[in-house]
Parts: sequence; C-alpha cells; structure tokens
Amino acid sequence: MNYRTMLLATAAVLFSSQAMAADITNPFFTPNKGQIVSDTNVGYYRTKYKHNQGVDEGYYAAETLEYGITDKFSINGTIANMFDTQGEYNNDHNFAYQIGAKYNTNCDKVLFQVAANYTTLEPQSWMGSEYTNHWYKRLDGEIKLGYDMGNGLTPYASYIISGNIDNGDRDLDQSVKIGAHKYFGKYALDLGLRYNFSTDGGNNLYEGSYNDLWAEAAADYYVKENIAVGIYGSYRIDGSYDKNLDYAYTAGAHLKVLF
Repeated sequence: MNYRTMLLATAAVLFSSQAMAADITNPFFTPNKGQIVSDTNVGYYRTKYKHNQGVDEGYYAAETLEYGITDKFSINGTIANMFDTQGEYNNDHNFAYQIGAKYNTNCDKVLFQVAANYTTLEPQSWMGSEYTNHWYKRLDGEIKLGYDMGNGLTPYASYIISGNIDNGDRDLDQSVKIGAHKYFGKYALDLGLRYNFSTDGGNNLYEGSYNDLWAEAAADYYVKENIAVGIYGSYRIDGSYDKNLDYAYTAGAHLKVLF
C-alpha cells in the first residue's frame, strides 16, 4: 500500500472525535472549562483488491486528550501509531501527531461547531529513506451543524476540507457526512453516511477527481456517567477512488473518560 493511500485510509479513524451535558459521545461535545476528556482508540483496517491483487490490512492505536479552555472552546492533541503487519513500513514505530481546536455555539436547539486540526508525520520513519521529505504536514477544517430534537436525538451534518502544506504540489480532499446521534442514558448510537471526494483535478493520487461513499456506525455503553466504552466501524459502499477495490472497511473500539 503506498503512502498516500495509507494516510487517507486511516486518517478518519485515527483522528476522528465523536465526542451536551452527560453524553460525552455526542458529536458536538466539548469539555467544560478545566475539564479533560481522554479518548483511547484501537482498531483494524482491511482493503481487498479485485483480480487477485492482494489485501492491505493493519492495526492502529491512538490517544486523544481534549481540554476545555472555556465551556464552548477546547483544544486537543493526538498521538497515533500504525503497526506493521505486512512489511509495508520501515518498523513498528509509525507515529502521527495532531493538534486541534473546537468551538461550539447554538441558537436555541440549532447546534454549530467549527474545528481545525494540524497533522504531521515523518514519511522516512514510516517508509524508509526513499522519501526525501522529512515531515508531511496537513491542515483540516470542519463545520458541523445539528439540531437537538430532545429525548437524546441529534441529527447532524458536517463538511471537512483538508490539504497538505508540505510542498507546492498540494492536494485538496473534501468530505460530507449526514448522520444521527441517539443517547439512551446508558447507551448511545451514532449512524451516518460519509461522502469523500476531490475536485482538484490532478494533485490527488489518481490524477483527477474521485468520490467514495462510506457507511459509518458507532455504539457506546456508559460504565459510569463519565466513562463510555464503545465500538465503531466504517464500510465503503461504492466510489471511484480506486476501481480495483473489492471492499474496504475499518473496525475498532474506544474508551472515553471525562475528568
């Protein structure tokens, strides 16, 4: 699996944050002033290609800490690692780092969140000395809109735009998600469809525009009011990102704790 494919296949699961009151799994949740949320993720991805072209798979782990500067504004940091299972990487110490910020506001029951993230990793550490650029750098921006319908139900939509900033040949990737979050007291469920696409016409992996549609789901159980354990996954339904793909999915588990 080449470097760009690896990054796009794992970026969402490594750095996604489905974090409002007691529901720390709500997609609009941010910790109040002085609070900290820990989000520990472990997971697996698998991509199978048509015509006996093989399989890409691997495991990952990530830890995110989010701190509330105010009741509506938070900062966060993530460290993640991909584990080599197929000899694709240079070693088993394949770290990626992210820092970011979120801001929430609302108008009655209409919820609004903006977020920005900076992600970096060293390709030479992952793939070997053939990669001359020492650090890959990427910026992401996200806008999220939702509606609190009461009884723990929150439908929402989000838009993400991201691109590398480490060289002049920059790509530009975009993502739109439509989803719904339901909080049941001890349980929480999140379902959605994500549409990934690019229109930059030449700087992405396949030298042209692409689109991919994914189904996403997460289910959580509250061990305590401030501790939730859950599972999540995504499955590629269809798209043009790679016409040789037979199927692709990710699956994982996480632990969220509010301090």
